[in-house]
Amino acid sequence: MHRLLRFIAHVYCAIILLQGTSAGAAAWEPTEKVVLVTHATSGASIDLLMRQLADIWTKHNMVSRPVAVENVMGSGGDKARRYVVQQNRGNPHMLFGFTPQMMIGPLRAGSDINVGSYTPIAMLAVDPSVMFVHADSPYKSVKDLIEAARQKPKSVLQGGGQFGGPPSLMGRMMADAAKVEIAYTPFKTSLESVVALLGKHVHFIMEQPSEGDQHVKSGKLRMLATSVPLEQYPSLPTYEASGLKFRVLKSFRGILAPPGLPREAVDYYVRLLDRTRATPEWKEYLKKFEVVDQWMIGKAYADWLDEEEKTYARVSRELGLMK
Repeated sequence: MHRLLRFIAHVYCAIILLQGTSAGAAAWEPTEKVVLVTHATSGASIDLLMRQLADIWTKHNMVSRPVAVENVMGSGGDKARRYVVQQNRGNPHMLFGFTPQMMIGPLRAGSDINVGSYTPIAMLAVDPSVMFVHADSPYKSVKDLIEAARQKPKSVLQGGGQFGGPPSLMGRMMADAAKVEIAYTPFKTSLESVVALLGKHVHFIMEQPSEGDQHVKSGKLRMLATSVPLEQYPSLPTYEASGLKFRVLKSFRGILAPPGLPREAVDYYVRLLDRTRATPEWKEYLKKFEVVDQWMIGKAYADWLDEEEKTYARVSRELGLMK
C-alpha cells in the first residue's frame, strides 16, 4: 500500500513538473520592443513585408510590446547582416527579413556569414517567376522559344536585372536543362528590363507577376509559363508542365533571427507568424503583391535554405561570378 502511494505521489509530481515546464515555455513573450530589420530601402519588397507584419501585429494586438521596422542599409547588405548576426547574437527581440539577395551577396563576397549563421524562423511567401514575351512575339509557348534557341544558338535574348541575380541564373539553368544557348542582357533594374521587352529589344524576361501584369492586361505583353501555379492565371502552365525540368530558384520572402535564440522564443515567433497568415490583411497582402503563400519552418526550412545556397553557389561558379 505504501509503495502504491509513493508511486502515485511520484507520478503526480512528475505531471506537475511537466505542466510547469510546458506552461513556462508557452508563456514566453517579448519583454522589449520587437525590431524587424531589413537591409533594403523603404518601399522595397522585403521592407513592405516587414511593415505589413508590424501593422498586422499592432492592429490585432498580437504582440504585447511595440513593434518597429529598422532599415539597416549599406555595403550591399553586409551592414545589416553583421548587425543581426554579430551585434545582436542571442537577442530574442529581433527578426530579419531574408531574400535571395541576402544569400547571393555573402557568397560572391566570400563572407563568413551564410544562411547557417542565423536562427531560421519561417518562410512566408515566394514571388513566382513568370516568363513574359511581347504580345507580337512569334513564340506562343516555351517550347517555341527553346526551339528557336536550338535552331540558332544565342539568337534568343533574355533581359533582366544585374547578371548573377535570380532571373539570369534561372535563364541559365533553363537553357542548360534544354541544352540550348540563350544570350542575356543585364539592366540596372527589373523595371528597365520590362521597358526593354516592351520596346522589343529583348525576346523575353523572367520576372515576378507584378512586374509585367499591368502590361499583360493592357495587351502589350504575354505570359508563357510560371514557376508555380497562379490563382489569377489558372490556365498558365508551369515550366515543368511546359516540358522543362530544372531546379527553379525561389524568389522567397522569409524570416530569420540572430543566432543563439532560445527554443521558446523561436516557437513564439513561429506561432505568431502562423496566426498572422490567418488574418485578412495577410491575404490581402498576398493578393496585392501577387505573391504565393508558402509556409516552411524548422529543420525543413533550414535544410531548404542550405540547399538553395548550394545551388546559387554552384551556378555562380559555373558563370564565373565566384571561385
